[in-house]
Amino acid sequence: MRKYLLIIIGCLFVLNVSGQYNYYRLSAGVGLGINTAFADLEKTRSNQTIIGNLDYHLTPFTSIGFELQKGTLSGGDSINDPHLRFFKNSYMAFTVNGKAQLGQFVDFESSNLLYAIRGLYVGTGVGIIKNKMTENVRIRSTDNHVFAGDDVSSNIVVPINTGINFNILDRWGYTRYILNLNYQMNVTMGEGLDGYNDSAAKFKNQYPDFYSVFSAGIKICFGPEGLY
Repeated sequence: MRKYLLIIIGCLFVLNVSGQYNYYRLSAGVGLGINTAFADLEKTRSNQTIIGNLDYHLTPFTSIGFELQKGTLSGGDSINDPHLRFFKNSYMAFTVNGKAQLGQFVDFESSNLLYAIRGLYVGTGVGIIKNKMTENVRIRSTDNHVFAGDDVSSNIVVPINTGINFNILDRWGYTRYILNLNYQMNVTMGEGLDGYNDSAAKFKNQYPDFYSVFSAGIKICFGPEGLY
């Protein structure tokens, strides 16, 4: 009888352990991305963005954190653009982001598919982008028209994120590293992204300027431990 009792207790212990999800509360990471600016100019160009982030994990699948981006945005063509405009923006953006993964809302242990994609997430936030034009066509060569705008400016930016995390566990079962693929759309409040803000009707932009970043990164997890 004692033998069977020990077996039952052991099974309950195993079931209890399998239902737990160990994790660290903090993570810090770096990433590299390709950006595209969608502003007032017709021609778009791709450039690089470097990303750094620090997150606090409320649960293994929800987080809030800070992100810093540094890169170059550009667009237009000083020769072939309809108005001969071109810009190059050496920008820096600082945002606060919240993210929620699929694993927060589904029983991922009940399905191999759900377990594999439990790291899918969406999120949004708010922050500020500092724009600095390193190249910009201010005077059109054909008729000496002067394009209005600012070479240095700051705008509010709203990032919208979607992507997936791949967790790498350590020998104790805690998530130690996170490999990340992310697509981010950044909507800016203002006309500073390309440096143009002309009042002439044919140059007015009816939509907010925005830019996208597709990135890959790695994070290391550390700090206080959590149990989910």
